Amino acid sequence: MNRKLVNIVLIVLALAIVVIIGKDFIGNKAGKNTENPYEYNVDEFRKVDSTAILYHETISFAVNADEPKGIAISGQQIIVVTEKLLLKYDYTGKELFRKELPDTADCVTVDSNNEIWVGTRHSVVSLDQGGTLLKRWNSFGDRSVITSLAVSGENVYVADAGNRIVYHCNTTGQILSKIGEKNEQKGVPGYIIPSPYFDLAIDDAGFLWVVNPGRHSLENYNPDGSLRTSWGMASFKIEGFTGCCNPAQFALLADNSFITSEKGMPRIKWYDQEGHFKGVVASPEMFDPDSYLAPDVAIDADQRVIALDFERKQVRIFEKNQDGNN
Repeated sequence: MNRKLVNIVLIVLALAIVVIIGKDFIGNKAGKNTENPYEYNVDEFRKVDSTAILYHETISFAVNADEPKGIAISGQQIIVVTEKLLLKYDYTGKELFRKELPDTADCVTVDSNNEIWVGTRHSVVSLDQGGTLLKRWNSFGDRSVITSLAVSGENVYVADAGNRIVYHCNTTGQILSKIGEKNEQKGVPGYIIPSPYFDLAIDDAGFLWVVNPGRHSLENYNPDGSLRTSWGMASFKIEGFTGCCNPAQFALLADNSFITSEKGMPRIKWYDQEGHFKGVVASPEMFDPDSYLAPDVAIDADQRVIALDFERKQVRIFEKNQDGNN
């Protein structure tokens, strides 16, 4: 093949490439053919088979305040803390009480004596039912981010997402021990906390349960801080936990089964005492399409799931279906 013919062939090939590129560019104009073949579509996971949904929503009502932060139950009243306020509601949604808090709140719990414990960013305060300050602890340090509290008798457990540790304290704020530091001898893997979601609770036998969100697991500890047991699974499927750090919130039912709440793709689920998936309380489709935050959850005396939907600024109450016992 002579040089002139080679040049002609190269010119023809170049023109063909230009035409192909031009057609592809035109075909993609105005939003045409813009699918990303590498995009992972999670829409299918937002849909849950109706037979798996074992609860139904009975009532919801608005929290008329900015920045809701946490929810707890005190007798027949629902307690909500916002950044600045302590609020109380009855089950019809009627506001019964409102008082400004002494510090900015991040979480709340109520002990067996009806004392209200509020986690602030760096510390803990306790209040009586009238909102009067009873105790204010010393700061846990500038790095601390207090995200959850649990109280059992004279024992107060404090989840600190900033320092990635759980403090076991007495009611005056003295640190008795630290739980969750990596320790191979005790079988403790250490907490992975990519974002400030770090929850804990105490079961009816007095054992501490803590979420290890970066490991998508819940961990159960002995009094000496050794790991007793754990369960969990990372998965987009309904049985597992998604994203960087889930479950973000959880609560324990009277039989020590678990209600979990996830962020990213919000959903609330029910697991038995050993972590086996039982069903769904609220599917992703029951939240606003652009919702991201995991609702805080609490359990009342009738074993209803009381959820604080941060983005709707609502308290939402879920009851088990009559046939929801499987």
